[in-house]
Amino acid sequence: MSTSSVSRPAIRPTLIASSLLTAAVLSAGLLGPAGAASAASMDPVCPQATAFRGIEIVPATALPEPDPHASTRISSGTLPAGVTLVDGVFSGTPTATGVSMFTIEATYTDFPMKSVACTITVDAAPTPTRIQGTDRYDQAVQVTKSGFPTVPSGGLDVLYLASGEKFSDALSAGSVAGVHGAPLLLTRAATLPAVTKAEIARLAPKTVVIAGGTASVSAGIVDAVKAAVSGVEVKRIAGADRYEVSRGLIADADHGVPTAATVYLAAGATFPDALAASPAAISVNGPVLLVDGTKPAVGDSTLDLLASMRAVTVRIAGGPASVSEGIQEQLGTDLYSVTRAAGADRYQAAVAINHEAFETAKTVYLASGVAFADALSAAPVAGANSAPIYLVQNSCVPAQVLQEIVRVHPKNVVVLGGLSTLGASIDQLKPC
Repeated sequence: MSTSSVSRPAIRPTLIASSLLTAAVLSAGLLGPAGAASAASMDPVCPQATAFRGIEIVPATALPEPDPHASTRISSGTLPAGVTLVDGVFSGTPTATGVSMFTIEATYTDFPMKSVACTITVDAAPTPTRIQGTDRYDQAVQVTKSGFPTVPSGGLDVLYLASGEKFSDALSAGSVAGVHGAPLLLTRAATLPAVTKAEIARLAPKTVVIAGGTASVSAGIVDAVKAAVSGVEVKRIAGADRYEVSRGLIADADHGVPTAATVYLAAGATFPDALAASPAAISVNGPVLLVDGTKPAVGDSTLDLLASMRAVTVRIAGGPASVSEGIQEQLGTDLYSVTRAAGADRYQAAVAINHEAFETAKTVYLASGVAFADALSAAPVAGANSAPIYLVQNSCVPAQVLQEIVRVHPKNVVVLGGLSTLGASIDQLKPC
């Protein structure tokens, strides 16, 4: 099957045909510039229909393509306060809520005027709330409490436990836990934090799945878990490296995702792409599979797993620097439908991943793009709520992320982590 990229949409045959027809007519001298504009359908274009007060709109042209022979203006009605149409481009930051109705008029030198009626609804931006703990282990507990405030009679079916000192096993466990509607907690390698032990006791799981070998989560942790919940089954899924652990978690017949039509592929050497991909994967009941993205191809064990899962679609999270073009080509050659969600950096890659996966969302989560610990346990909670995780800088929110927040139009924005991870300016949605 062919591969494609979120950032490079395919050119539609109808557009090609239209362009060829226009070129042919122009070369014959049958149309002037205004006629060419007509052939290209130069009707005015409305800007985005919804916006948040205080968040800049996406700059947009009033015509579908530049035309030096056309001028545009607002012929009736008014734009939202703070938004302007200058030189054919809508831009600005709405300063008041309300509904604005207006008409865009396009005038050509040798062609009749065209117009279109538009509406922009400006709402108040949601006020962010923050989930923060005293450390990464308490942070995981606070996130879990937000997602699992009450416990069913008899406790949860399963809970996942991974190292809080390394990100790889927790990244693999996050999407698997989310598919099972289960929480993910973090532990130290040698000792189970008291706050984690108390949360395990509260949730009273029938099974605890430990992600990773004894170097990551020691045998003593097993004893501590059993002491927290009477009769609990403890299952360990380990491997020679993070990639084998990832495959093992997914392949497990009872507590993995052994079959899935869609699988997300992410680099195991870094955390941002896999973190952002986890809620997206959960939304389609799929896992995030970690691979060594520096290699030109995946190994037989990965190919065998994808085949056993009966996967149809593979979505690569991140650009070629994270997961090589060779891997994309390998999997897209008569094997799977492969897409890639990429961006110029980790923040834009997360935007691309979520843009593909979520049309709307009641809640969005904001996580640090440079520190992994505070967001690891959020993946299953976000996934259960069909909520994306966007990455932000320590003291500001990238413009593309703000525009995504407007697009999915949530009622709630949740900041993950304390002020040392994400500064107070994030609570104000300060743009970068």
